[in-house]
Amino acid sequence: MSQGIIIYSIAMGFTLIIMGGLTFLVYKRNDFTLINGFANRSQEEQQQLIQNGYTDAIKRYLLHTFIILLATFIVGFFPIPYGMEIGFSILLLYSLIGIVWIQRYEIESKRKRGYWITGSIAVVFIVGIIGLTIWSFQPNQVTITEEQFTVSGLYGVEWAQSDIEEVRLLEDMPEVLIRTNGFAIQNLAKGHFHVDQYGSARLFLRGDHKPILYVSTENEQLFINHENEKTVREWYNSLN
Repeated sequence: MSQGIIIYSIAMGFTLIIMGGLTFLVYKRNDFTLINGFANRSQEEQQQLIQNGYTDAIKRYLLHTFIILLATFIVGFFPIPYGMEIGFSILLLYSLIGIVWIQRYEIESKRKRGYWITGSIAVVFIVGIIGLTIWSFQPNQVTITEEQFTVSGLYGVEWAQSDIEEVRLLEDMPEVLIRTNGFAIQNLAKGHFHVDQYGSARLFLRGDHKPILYVSTENEQLFINHENEKTVREWYNSLN
């Protein structure tokens, strides 16, 4: 088992344990005090919510969310194109739509306000994610001067030339073990990843274009490529 799979299993396993425990306590034990804000309601409001089916809707919502998360976790062990991305996208959409849908079981006097609040949150998240996704697909621009090395755009860096310790051209990309804070689909990797034999690094990789420029300072390192091989070699020569 690779190091990346081990890290992925630990991180996702911990999340599943937390989510599974919460789901079990609410779904099986009817511990509604774990529902946000429920314990602060008056006894009359709590009973009204239960009669309206609010708590049952929350139970179904948690159960379905856990199932989607578990399915996404399992898919991560198989080389299914876009499998995890699709799984997490479904999870996000279900979570956002679900919190709006649940408001139909609210107390009538608070239902309209609940729709407005949760609906606004859902719209902001969806618009933000669409915007971030579009921005993520934009290619990073590299600028090299006598004093600075800059990679602009999402997860970009700006390093002083004096801080750069090593510059290399790689014909093969080392194994990427796990994404720690970044964006990755089938042919694009951008952000912070854990790379075999290198540790934490920033990746700006589009497709399998070669060579790959490796640049490091005392505390940071990055890998970047370009569809034009000549461009990468020009970066390398400029930095040297």
